[in-house]
Amino acid sequence: MNSLPTYQSTSRLTEQAQKLLEILQKKGNVWMNRKDIARAIGKRRLTPYDIALLELLQDKGLVEIQSRANGTPIGYEWVYHARPDARVE
Repeated sequence: MNSLPTYQSTSRLTEQAQKLLEILQKKGNVWMNRKDIARAIGKRRLTPYDIALLELLQDKGLVEIQSRANGTPIGYEWVYHARPDARVE
């Protein structure tokens, strides 16, 4: 069985990381791209710091990150969602 750690406190997360996690948790199992996340926090785009925080949340087992094909010249986009089985108490 694949068991994820439960984090006892959010105090280890910065305020910005907590904000990003809360936005993703509110969406449930819906995947959000970077543009959608940026809009949800009142920005035009995510900063490199925001992206690093999302990766940190992934490292903590709280967020999943995938790349998905799209119709842009680059051909893909990054999408994120909060893991439904991970909890922060």
